[in-house]
Amino acid sequence: MFCPHCGVHYREGMVDCSDCHVPLTDRPREPEISTGSGDADTQDEHTLNVLIRTGFQDPIAISLAKSLLREAGIPFFAMDQNPAARQESGNILGWWDVRVPRDRESDAREILQSVQEMK
Repeated sequence: MFCPHCGVHYREGMVDCSDCHVPLTDRPREPEISTGSGDADTQDEHTLNVLIRTGFQDPIAISLAKSLLREAGIPFFAMDQNPAARQESGNILGWWDVRVPRDRESDAREILQSVQEMK
């Protein structure tokens, strides 16, 4: 089973993506084909092209950040959900990374900063 939005693979029997809250499909999503233009202004407004490395790794802070991003209507992709996976991917300190659209970057950074300040 696969999430049609984020592409994460789930074991058989799961019905919804735990991050995107959409029904799973039996096929992985088709890869997006780049036009090769490279012009940021012509890209889809929902392209998640900005990587933000947060200053937190606490699961509660991560859940709060996800909730606030969803509430604000900011599309995002949470990188490396598992702390061990974050470290294995080269993120030695295990900080939580998130991708957001360039046009919503400042809003996302403001939300993530407010979560960081709550610690």
